[in-house]
Amino acid sequence: MLIKEVILENFMSYEYARIPLSPGVNVVCGPNGAGKSSFLLGICVALGESYTERSRKLSDLIRWDQDLARVTLLLDNTPREDGKRPAPQFDTDTIRLTRSLRRDGKYWFELNNRGVQKYEVMNLLSKFGFDPENMLVIMHQNIPEQFAALSPQEKLRMLERAVGFESFRADVLEARRRLRGILSEEESLNQLIERAKETLGYWREQYEKLQEKRRLQMRSTFLQRELAWSRVAEIEASINRVQNEIEEVDGELFRIERDLESLASSILASQRRLSELRGTWLNILEQRIDLERTSAVCEYALNMAKERAVEAGRMKRALEEEAKRLEGRIKELLSAITESNPSIPSLLQRLSGLREEQRGAFTQLQEEVEGWRKLAEGRAEELAKRLERVEQQISEVVEEMEQVQAEMDEVNVSYIDSRIRAALLKAERERLNGRLGELKEVLDRERRRLSDAEAEASIRGPRVDTGRSADEILAEIRRVGGQLLAMANVTEEAEEMYRSYSSLFSELQERIKQVRESRRKVMEEIEVRTRKWWEVVRDLLDQVNSRYQSLLERLQATGEVRVVNPRDIEEAGLEIAVGFKGARQMTLDAYIHSGGERSTAIMAFLLALQQNILSPFRAIDEFDVHMDPKNREIVSDFIVSSMEGSDAQYLVITPSQIPFMGKAVHIILVHKVGGVSRVSVVE
Repeated sequence: MLIKEVILENFMSYEYARIPLSPGVNVVCGPNGAGKSSFLLGICVALGESYTERSRKLSDLIRWDQDLARVTLLLDNTPREDGKRPAPQFDTDTIRLTRSLRRDGKYWFELNNRGVQKYEVMNLLSKFGFDPENMLVIMHQNIPEQFAALSPQEKLRMLERAVGFESFRADVLEARRRLRGILSEEESLNQLIERAKETLGYWREQYEKLQEKRRLQMRSTFLQRELAWSRVAEIEASINRVQNEIEEVDGELFRIERDLESLASSILASQRRLSELRGTWLNILEQRIDLERTSAVCEYALNMAKERAVEAGRMKRALEEEAKRLEGRIKELLSAITESNPSIPSLLQRLSGLREEQRGAFTQLQEEVEGWRKLAEGRAEELAKRLERVEQQISEVVEEMEQVQAEMDEVNVSYIDSRIRAALLKAERERLNGRLGELKEVLDRERRRLSDAEAEASIRGPRVDTGRSADEILAEIRRVGGQLLAMANVTEEAEEMYRSYSSLFSELQERIKQVRESRRKVMEEIEVRTRKWWEVVRDLLDQVNSRYQSLLERLQATGEVRVVNPRDIEEAGLEIAVGFKGARQMTLDAYIHSGGERSTAIMAFLLALQQNILSPFRAIDEFDVHMDPKNREIVSDFIVSSMEGSDAQYLVITPSQIPFMGKAVHIILVHKVGGVSRVSVVE
């Protein structure tokens, strides 16, 4: 037994009521609206049932003319058969559990007049083995319908909680959680291994690069030594080249001095010959000048004579033409005069005489002009012959001058060539002397460089004989330097990191082996626990099925309670099948079965389950809804018979007490007087 007494104060239609409860079946009956369900609701509020708090506002449960309501349950904490109290922390046979509600929405729990939190109440009830949240323990009016609407999986879980088999499912789920944890760890380890493999690969690559970097650094150090001694070798070769060039310059200077002496003699001989030829050429030039002068005079005189002859001929022709013109004009005038004046003939005779005289003078003038012409032509012929002789002489003189000039040119070319060669040799001598000085300076500088280079190379190590040039070595140094530059980010930690991750990778591989072994063991454990769970569920269903089918048989029906998906505990579910009056058994369904059939089947199942429910208190509100009188009586008998020999409490709410008359039950009558619910107990 759980509850000894219920005290309601200003709760819904109750002003104040004390209702004692007995072990076994307690039947609360009375007309509709009397406050039967309010009585059960008060118990649920005091027990902290979440369903009640979700379905209604707690402040609405306070009597309409009051500001404070209180529900008190007197819990039975007497020692049980083993001599222990259910709640040993309370050293009293009765525990007073109170729930107070205020109009402003505040509410609180009290245990033995001490304020407590809800979780403390839940812990206390769990010690009594009572779960107020299981709808199979406290079934309100619509709970059967709600239970029917639950999924098969939820039905099965609720069944397990009601009969105390939660631990079997919890064991399986706990093992599954561990398996999920192991699988998660395995997956994490696999991911870690993959990442570690990638990281190890990265550090392996970095370590290999580090080794390559170290090799390149050693190579770079050797190349620096090789370069240093290569520079020493190059300086030595440069000194040899400078010394050889100095010897070549000395030999070239000796040859130039010898050639300059030879050219000096040649230049002196050319100067003497040029002086002689210049004197000869000047003499010939004077002769040519004289001849040219004579030629010019002759040519001038010849031209003048030719001009005079031409002028005389022109004058002669002009005189002849003038004489002809005048003669004609005279004839015209004479003819005209004679015709116009016959007395003029005498004058004309005189004029004719004068004309004859004039013609004679004109003829004489023509003869003189002709004489001048002939004289001029003769002079011109003489001058032409003389000019020809002079030009012949000039030609001979010119030819002689050309010969002398040609020899002078030849000697002059030789002289100039000798002078040029001498100048070039002197310039070359000066250049070579300068070059010789430079080479000696270079030789001194190279010897100093050689001393410094040998000192620097000795610091880098012993001499390295190399057949390569410094440029070739520098090219390799640059190439190696470029490779080292590309490895600048390769740290010296790469070796340590590689060894560390290599060790970590080995540890992870060892750990994954252990995890896989743990997974195997947990899977075996899950299989064992699942098998155990299935065995107890199967045994339970065998018992429930037997009672369920027995009750259905009395109700002229057949049915079966079965588990679907039994191999998967999380998908496993409970199905209730029923068939009335010879109909084929079908899973309970709102579209197939009537409300009465569903209510009867659910109640048959719940009643068949009651003997297996490990709870000190159970309640059902109006179980007989939709039932005909015969079925109501059969179910009532089954309720009473199922509680025989049990010290648990079963609270049954029904509008009528008739089905329970004459049975070993504790009947509580509820009726309402003046808006106040009142309670009386039928012994």
